[in-house]
Amino acid sequence: MTRLTTDWIRNMNNELSAWGEKLETMSNMSLLNLAALGGDVSRGRIKSSSWRIKVAVVPVTQGLGVIETFCEQVADIVRFMGFEAFVTEQCDVWGIYEATQKGAGIIFLADDMYFLALNMSKNVVVENSDATARGFVAALEGAAGGIRDKEVLVLGGGRVGQAALSFLKCRGAEGIVFDTDPEVLKLRAAEGWKTIRTKEEIKKYPLIVDCTPEADWLSADMLHPNLIFASPGVPLSLTPEAQEKYRDRIIHDLLQLGVITMLVMAC
Repeated sequence: MTRLTTDWIRNMNNELSAWGEKLETMSNMSLLNLAALGGDVSRGRIKSSSWRIKVAVVPVTQGLGVIETFCEQVADIVRFMGFEAFVTEQCDVWGIYEATQKGAGIIFLADDMYFLALNMSKNVVVENSDATARGFVAALEGAAGGIRDKEVLVLGGGRVGQAALSFLKCRGAEGIVFDTDPEVLKLRAAEGWKTIRTKEEIKKYPLIVDCTPEADWLSADMLHPNLIFASPGVPLSLTPEAQEKYRDRIIHDLLQLGVITMLVMAC
């Protein structure tokens, strides 16, 4: 999981409406439908949960410490989906205790390694990598008008990439993986996934889920002319030229889609 910076997310809460409108346009579905698809949860379950479940976000000081505004941004994304949310005044274990005492049914918390949503009553733990992959695959499916029986290239075979491959299979697509690390490709091939080994092969695939954490390595001439590009990868892999050329075909955000998918999965 890439560690976010305060500068990246500082104004995210002020841009949620514009983000939501753009995502709905690109994915051809409402945020509620998109969240339901990614989380494999019914719309009714999400709505009823929003009426009765309070959500807490707990700051965690372990490791490199709290990212300024992160907890507030997560809480605002949760509120944007119609849930009541608050950030605890206390941190770490004390913060978890505070959340339970204030009636939180779902608790969000993150350290340097994991970002989790915990449903306290159902004993459900949702991990951000899995939820984020599912959310972006769902958005790609909507943008592509369906992905069943289609090939989808996953860039990056790490934690998020593996989750994307698994959900693509659930949605009836054929996941293919590329990674610059030959050992990672060996592992994914041993698990039965089809792989490609050179960057030149990327251009053959119009549907891509990008789970890599390296900026500016995908240029426009490396990409299919009919590209649809869903990227939970931070920072974005596309060069500025490629971003401009495909600006109406890129689904990307730093936090929002992963958080709403975590939220509905925790319900």
